[in-house]
Amino acid sequence: MARLLFLQSIEHEFMGPMYLSSYLRKGGHECRLLVGRTLDDFHREIARFKPHFVAFSVMSGSHRWAIHIAGQIKKEFGIPNIFGGPHPTFFPEMTRDERVDVICRGEGEEAALELLNRVDKGLAYSDVPNLHVRSGGVLCKNSLRPLIGELDECPYPDRELYDSLDGRLDRSVRSVITSRGCPFHCAFCFEEAMRELYRGKGKYVRLRRIDRVIEECRILRDRYKVRTIYFADDVFGMSKSWLYEFLPRYRRDVGLPFICLVRADIVSSDEEYAFHLAEGGCRSVFFGIETGNETLRNRVLAKRLSDAQICRAAEFLHKAGIRFRTYNILGLPGETLEDALSTVQMNIDIGADYLWCSVFMPFPGTELARLAAEEGFVERAFDIDDLGRSFFTCSNLVNMPHIKEMQNLQKFFQTAVLWPWSLPIIRKLIRIPPNTIFNWWFGLIYFLLYVKSEGRGFWQTLKFAVRNYRHILAKE
Repeated sequence: MARLLFLQSIEHEFMGPMYLSSYLRKGGHECRLLVGRTLDDFHREIARFKPHFVAFSVMSGSHRWAIHIAGQIKKEFGIPNIFGGPHPTFFPEMTRDERVDVICRGEGEEAALELLNRVDKGLAYSDVPNLHVRSGGVLCKNSLRPLIGELDECPYPDRELYDSLDGRLDRSVRSVITSRGCPFHCAFCFEEAMRELYRGKGKYVRLRRIDRVIEECRILRDRYKVRTIYFADDVFGMSKSWLYEFLPRYRRDVGLPFICLVRADIVSSDEEYAFHLAEGGCRSVFFGIETGNETLRNRVLAKRLSDAQICRAAEFLHKAGIRFRTYNILGLPGETLEDALSTVQMNIDIGADYLWCSVFMPFPGTELARLAAEEGFVERAFDIDDLGRSFFTCSNLVNMPHIKEMQNLQKFFQTAVLWPWSLPIIRKLIRIPPNTIFNWWFGLIYFLLYVKSEGRGFWQTLKFAVRNYRHILAKE
C-alpha cells in the first residue's frame, strides 16, 4: 500500500482530490489531506503519515505557493511531489523548476493509480502515461492515455477526505458532477485546449448514468445531512432527454433543492426547460453573459450567444420562479468603457438576481490571450507568472484606453445592478485611481451575494471568508 498526502492552502472542497482519493483507495492505497499555509502547519502529520508523495491539485496562481511548499518538504523530508489539475495540464513547463518532481496532465485517476501501484512494488514510474517525471536528471514526458470512457467506473468522491474542515466550512451545500467535458468553444476558456490535447483519445463530452447520480445524491442527503446539491458540470443538462428523465426521478428519490450552471441559449430554446428545472427542485441557476456588447461577445469571445437569447432565457427563468446569477467580464481586449457599461445595463434590464464579475485575465494558451498580445495590450513574451494575483483585483492589460476605469467599474458592478439609481454616482467614482476602499466594498457585496445565491450559512461563511481572504492576498 502506497500513501499519498494532498496539501492545499484554502479551506474548500475540491472535486479533483476527492475523486482521486476514492479511486486510489479502491486500488488499495491510502490518502489523506491537510489544509494549511506553512510547513509548520503540515510538519507533524508528514512525519507521522510518512507519505510516498505529497500531492497538489493546482490552478494557475496557486501553483506558486504549492511549488514553494513542495520544495521545502523535499528539502526537509526527502519526499517527492506530484502536481495535477488545470495548471500543470496547460503549463507543463512548470517542470523547469527543479523543485517539481512529477506532473500529471489531464484526467488523473488512472495515472495516479498506476503511479502508486508501481511505487508500492518498488518499480520505476518514469514512463507512466499522462505523467512528466524528473528521473536521474532527465525529464521524461509521456503521452496521454485515452479519456475515461465510462465515468461511472469511478467510485463516488471521497467525501471524508475533507472531514478536517468540519466546523470551519459550511458543508451543507455539496458539489456533484453529472458529466465531464464541454461541447462549446469559447475563446476565453481552456476547454478548447483540453479538447485539442485529447484529440483522438476518446469521446470528450461524457454523461453519467442517472441511477448513479441519484444514488450519490441520496447518500449526500442521508449520510452527510446535505441541504442543497450544487451540480458543478460545465453545463448542466446539455442533453434534454437525459435531463427530462433525471429531474422527476431526482425530485421523487432525493427531493433536495439544487443549483446548477446552464447556457442561456439552452434555456431560451424551450420555455418548458426552465419549468422542468423548477419542478425538479432547482432554486437558482448560473450562466455567462460575459459582455453586453453582442459583437464583442460573439466575434471576440466566440460565445455564440445573442442578446435576444439572453433576454428570453431571463424571461423564462423569471416565469418559472428560478433566480439566476450571471457571469461577466470587464476589460476585454479592445473593449471600450461604454461597452463595459452596456454589460451593467444588460444585467439591470434582465433583472439578474445575483452578479459575478471579474477583470479579464489573459491566461497564456487561450485564443483571447493571443488576441491581447496581437493587439499590443500585453507583451508577446507575457507568461503565466506575469499574471496578477486575482481576477478580482487589477488588469494585466496595458495601453488600452479607460482600463483603470473598467477595473474600478468591476468593483461596483454588483452595486450598480442591484441599485441602478447608484449608476450616475458610480460613473464619477470610477474616475478615481483604484484603491483599497473600492476593493473592500467589492468584497463585502460579493460575500453577501455569494451567501444568498448558494444558500450558505452566514456566520460560518463569514469566518471562512475572513480566514481565506487574508491567505489569498498574502504574498507567496
